[in-house]
Amino acid sequence: MAITNTTTFTPKSKTTPRPLGPESFSWQEFGTLRYQLMLPQAFLLQVAHPVIAAGVSKDKKYKVDPWGRARDSMELLGPVIYARPEKAIESGVRLREMHRQIKGVDKNGKAYHGLDPEAYAWVYITGFDSSIRMHEFFGTAVTPATRVQMFKEFLQAGAMLGVPQRDIPQTEEAYWKHFHYIIDERLEYSEVVKDLLSVDLFRQIPKPPLRWFPEFIWRIIAPPLGWMYIKLTIATLPEKFRHKLGINYSKFDAALFRGFAWCVRKFYPLLPQFLRYLPFAKVAMKDARLNPEAYRMDEKNV
Repeated sequence: MAITNTTTFTPKSKTTPRPLGPESFSWQEFGTLRYQLMLPQAFLLQVAHPVIAAGVSKDKKYKVDPWGRARDSMELLGPVIYARPEKAIESGVRLREMHRQIKGVDKNGKAYHGLDPEAYAWVYITGFDSSIRMHEFFGTAVTPATRVQMFKEFLQAGAMLGVPQRDIPQTEEAYWKHFHYIIDERLEYSEVVKDLLSVDLFRQIPKPPLRWFPEFIWRIIAPPLGWMYIKLTIATLPEKFRHKLGINYSKFDAALFRGFAWCVRKFYPLLPQFLRYLPFAKVAMKDARLNPEAYRMDEKNV
């Protein structure tokens, strides 16, 4: 049922996380088509962590149902940002609780858990790096003031997702130190990483769940689309990570990406505003315009 209450949101206690509202930088960026260009490399960074690789390998949903996986991820994470405050908080709690159910034993016989502190934080931590480099690749580098605001919202989103403060670097300087430590000391070339960098994966995955889309057409276009996906993923990865895992990035790849990035910088700003966002973001933005009081937070109690 749609929420019709439009009263100002007041947190239940001082420990209640503060949602990111319509005025936040996150609302303006997370649901854009441009941000989606950074998600493949973020996922690769995540599954290079042994704990995350073990969890993802268990059901291999990235292979057998990648479309369902993408849908489920957006349905879980989207409302943490694009929703009225009460629902945003509930969505953050639900997302964390879902990870509590993820557990098992990896191929080396070591137990893993979806709420492993380092791994759970790492999934979230990759987001700030992705946002910063998205602007460098496909826009213009953010100003120092914007960067400060982005990091503030990064910490705010972490609280929404239930990531303990002790697991989140509290300054940008500490963030980059931790980010590079994880790449240097913890990430590895897992089977999932190998799969995601192989065109063979795209020959195996099912076609998109569109009744009108013919199977034989998908089988023709899947390999070249996979090739482009892989090239984009590799080009947008941190250089340190590519070097550590020995992922080839040729001069041809670099030239190809420069051309693609130029096209995005040139033509993305020409898109009408409503074409820049995914559907769930557009729905929330419309609701915020029609019911601004529902998103207003009581500053005295935050």
